[in-house]
Order: sequence, then C-alpha cells, then structure tokens
Amino acid sequence: MKRVSEIVADIPVLGTSGDLSTLVKSLQYDSRRVSESDAFVAIRGGVVDGHRYIREAYERGCRVFFVEEAPEFADVVVVQLEDTRRGLPYLARNFYERVSDQMKLIGITGTNGKTTTAYLIHSILQSAEWRAGLISTVEAVVGKKHIPSVHTTPESLDLAGMLAEMYRRGIKSAVMEVSSHALALNRVDGLNWTAAVFTNLGHDHLDFHGDMESYFAEKRKLFERLRECDRAIVNLDDPYGEALIEATNGDVLTYAFSNDAATVSVRSIHTLKEGMALELNVPSGVMRFTTSLIGKFNVYNILAAVTTALSLGVVESQISAGLTALKRVPGRCESYDTTGGYKIVIDYAHAPEALERVLQAMLALRPRALSVVFGCGGDRDREKRPKMGKIAENYADKIYLTNDNPRSEDPEEIIAEILSGIYNRDKVEVIPNREAAIVAALKNARKGEIVLLAGKGHETSQTFSDGKVHFDERDVIREWLI
Repeated sequence: MKRVSEIVADIPVLGTSGDLSTLVKSLQYDSRRVSESDAFVAIRGGVVDGHRYIREAYERGCRVFFVEEAPEFADVVVVQLEDTRRGLPYLARNFYERVSDQMKLIGITGTNGKTTTAYLIHSILQSAEWRAGLISTVEAVVGKKHIPSVHTTPESLDLAGMLAEMYRRGIKSAVMEVSSHALALNRVDGLNWTAAVFTNLGHDHLDFHGDMESYFAEKRKLFERLRECDRAIVNLDDPYGEALIEATNGDVLTYAFSNDAATVSVRSIHTLKEGMALELNVPSGVMRFTTSLIGKFNVYNILAAVTTALSLGVVESQISAGLTALKRVPGRCESYDTTGGYKIVIDYAHAPEALERVLQAMLALRPRALSVVFGCGGDRDREKRPKMGKIAENYADKIYLTNDNPRSEDPEEIIAEILSGIYNRDKVEVIPNREAAIVAALKNARKGEIVLLAGKGHETSQTFSDGKVHFDERDVIREWLI
C-alpha cells in the first residue's frame, strides 16, 4: 500500500484535490482490472482514451484517479498531470519504491537479434551465478516462473511490477529487450541502465515510425540516457553504429565480424554437425567455445552477448559456459529432424533483413533443396512485402505464400503485394490457410531438404479481422510427424 502523496512525490502535477494521504493498493490503467482501494490512471492511447472509462472504474469502487481531465465526481482523490502516459512510468517507479534503481538493467535494442541476444546474455549471467531475470518478446522469466509476453517490452506499469517481483525474489539484475515502440511510448522512461546493447537497424515498423531516421531516433534514446558509468555495446559493422557512439555518454565497447578496431571480433568459425565452434578476439587474447546456434546472424548475436558480459566483468570461462549451455531460443531457428530425412526450421523472421539472414543460414547447411513458408502481417508496413517476396525468390527453391496475422486486411491483397516482388512465379504456390500451406510444404519435402517456416516463431495465435484464433506451428508439425 502507498499513499497518493508518496506516489506523486517529485512528479510535476497540474493540480490535486481530495485527501492525498489516501492509501492505494495498486495502480491500474485498465478499468476492467480496477477494484476498491486501487487507483486508475487514464491514458490516452492511439485508439482508446482511458478517460472514457473513468466512470466504469468509479463504479468498480475506485476513488483515486490520475488524469489529464478531472472527473466530475466529488468523493474522489484526483491528481491532474499534463501527460498521463509520460507520467505513468514515474508513478509506477514510486509505487514500487524505486527498486529498479537498485538493479543492474541490461537493455537490448535493434531490429533483429534482440531476443536471441537477450537469451544469450541471460544464460551467461546464470552461469556466472548472477540471479538474473529476463524480459523478452517470447516470455518473462522471474526465477523459475515463465510468463508469456504480450509485448516485446511491457507497459511501464507492468514492467515496474515485474522488476519489483524480481527484486523481492532476490533477483538483482534483468536482461530485457527494448523495442522502438517502448521507447516512443515512454514504457522505459525513468529506468537507469547499466548497459545498453545495439544489434542492428533494418527495414521494419515504418508503419509506426514513418521513416528510417525517425525509427533510429527512438533507438538512439536508449543510448542518450546512459551515464558515464554505464556501458554502451555497439555493433561497429552496422551503418548506424557510429552515430550511437557519438550520441552516448556511456563507456563504449564495440563488436564486429572482422574489424580489428572492435573490442570483440571473430578469429575463426568451424561449422559442426549441430552448431558452431568459435574463436573470438577479445581484449585478453582468444576465447574459444562451442554453441548450438548456427548462421552468421547468430555470430553477431553471440558477439553482442560476449561484449556485454565482458563489460559487466564476467570472466571468460563463465561466458563460454553460458554460451554453450543455451541449446535453443524459442522460435529462433528452432529445428526439427524428420524420419523422412528432411529438416523443419521455425523462425520469427518477419522483416526483409531477418528473412534474408535466416535463408542464408539455411543455405550454408548445404541442403538438397530449400523451401520457405511465409506471409506478411496486415496493418503493418506494406513496403517490405515485395522486398520479402524478392528475397524469398533469390534464395528458396520453392515458396509457399500464406497468412501471417492478416488482421483487418484482406489476406489475398497482402499476398498479391508480396507476389509483386517475385519474377519467377513457377516457384510459388499460394495457400492462404497457413496450416494447409505448412502441410503442403512438408508433404512435398524430400530427403536432404530444409523447410523454413518464417514469420510466426514463438507465436501461438493468428489474428484476423474478427479476432484471434489459436495457432501453433509446432502443433502442425507434431500432428504431421505422428
């Protein structure tokens, strides 16, 4: 329980009314979750204005409101803020006693590789006997509890609650993905970062940001907020890397594939039957280890994780142990061997660069043939659709075009836009039903072939104009293989 006066301490307010010594059991921004002794924070969203649900919250027993527009009720406590969305992370921080200030927070941003890099760093910290939490696109890991994720980065209030629970359980560090949406929508405002990691910047989310420079400007915020004692981990091979180095006050460490100027780089790679054996150039000399991950794009993720761990003072033997211990990242190059001698791979790749990288990784395995099942999400950046079609044509022997969360759009129109980037239509089979497309690809697969299911990864639902339906590609695979 917190008093209203404690929750708003050091936060600029436009005005207050009522008894600020009133105790609050919890903060809520969803009126459906409100009960007596809770406080309701009315947030203006892109689609829904929380102020429209103040009466619903009141009828549920709420008598404390954080708002931009004061309600008409007389028997309530009101705190008026200029912008409740901007204020929410600070209200949450105060409500949860600023425990995040006492934790080591590692934030990872970039277009591709955030999830795998987060899992790698988390595995390293676990091997180093740090009690570390994880907040990712796939799940949040709090001790032994695994919580499926709704957003890559939770809303600021949910995030503060998660960090507080970690702290109560003795978890004093957290590795988290930080999306551009989270930065733009103030979800991580007020957090102090021990380290910020940049993976890369590619074509994605332009439906939200408008253009690449605006997209990058949101990513840059994470590095602009670093203090001199914090670490900035930057991919030197990415064209945007130098701009981040110039923008940050943090202590910069870099990684690159073969640039001698980088803090960490690659000395050698040997492909194994299951994974890779790597030698990396590190400040102390050469670091050697094996990993179950494959592909050049995963080498970059490993470089980012190693550089981050070194910046945190983790010793090399513990880093190697953590890298070797991680066998699989959910929905990221998740591989299944079959009795028919072909391989099925599930990957989350849903942007042009990500699709190209995973297709390149599949070809590096020298399959007899490569098929890909994919689509593009509705109500999202349309410019990438023909680009992804062209990339699939360049690398795959067979393309099965299908649905991938069409949302409110016509699935056939989405597929038509992907097709506009493909010259050789003989390679293409259009099957809008995703389960049917996967079954067709598996039915036609031959010994030595790789069938890549791209775009859904860890997701377990499909979103259409009339709502969500359960859909897990693993279920389709299991039923087919049985």
